[in-house]
Amino acid sequence: MKKILFNIALLACFLFASCSDDDNVNIVSLNTFGTKFCRNDVVKVFVSAEVGDDSDVSYEWGCDAGKLTNPQGLFENVWKAPNEAGTYEVWCTVKNGGKKQTRRTKMVVTDELFYSSFETPYYNEGWSNASMTVAFDANKGTNGAVKLTSGKADGRFARSWENVSIPFSTQVDYAVNTSPQDSCFVEIRLEFARIDGAMNYVAKACFTTFPKTGKWKATYTTTDVMAGEDTEVVMGEGTDTANFKFKKDAFNTIAASIDANKNFIVYYNGKKYFENDALAKITGQQYNVSRSGFGLENKVIIFADNLYVFDNGTICTAEPRER
Repeated sequence: MKKILFNIALLACFLFASCSDDDNVNIVSLNTFGTKFCRNDVVKVFVSAEVGDDSDVSYEWGCDAGKLTNPQGLFENVWKAPNEAGTYEVWCTVKNGGKKQTRRTKMVVTDELFYSSFETPYYNEGWSNASMTVAFDANKGTNGAVKLTSGKADGRFARSWENVSIPFSTQVDYAVNTSPQDSCFVEIRLEFARIDGAMNYVAKACFTTFPKTGKWKATYTTTDVMAGEDTEVVMGEGTDTANFKFKKDAFNTIAASIDANKNFIVYYNGKKYFENDALAKITGQQYNVSRSGFGLENKVIIFADNLYVFDNGTICTAEPRER
């Protein structure tokens, strides 16, 4: 009888040990694409775990701010950052039978609306381009830059926004590689949404340089919807061969902003270069930014790197930034 009881106990221990092995779970890592993120960023997160029985495993995701956009139960998810800077947490609990383990990771959200280093050949960040060839050059910029070539008279490489309100500011490092004619231009653009069905409104504000000659101009463009006409208004212009005349692949930093008083401001290599209040004097105009980026004339080639965008009152000064 004692032998039978001993064998039963031994069998129970064996079965218990077998269940423990089958229900084992060990989270190896919880991974995110990047370490710092912008407000409203969409970030892929995924967990790597060792489990004893992969037919009985589940994944439960959570966060303390923002939201997770994918269904529960998968080893990966997508986190949409909140529209406020701060340090947040995303976590995943992996369950395997009767065992479970949770891993957490910190998500640092900066006060930027958007940032791109252009240090990858893949541009799935909401960029739109028209008549523009987009490539990648690992040998340009800080650690690689995007190479832009316009195929027509007015190529565009820009990012669309959901009618972002001012103050709005963008800063970018850029270098002109090719500029074949006097009329060729490189343009920093801020485009505005048409609000409440306005029939005549300011469609964009631009700072344009002509690398072949060193000329520059600051303009805004009005759109008359009924007439189907666009009218360019010059806010300021000049010639500055020291700064804007073509120097092959020489990187400079430019920033364009509209401040809370609706002033159009341009900084160049850390110094205020241009400011004008013409936009503020236009009555009834709302400046909700719908798109911002580069405009290029036919066959102009530039490199762009380290692009920052703010809509929190920050006025970019074209000074180097740490990220």
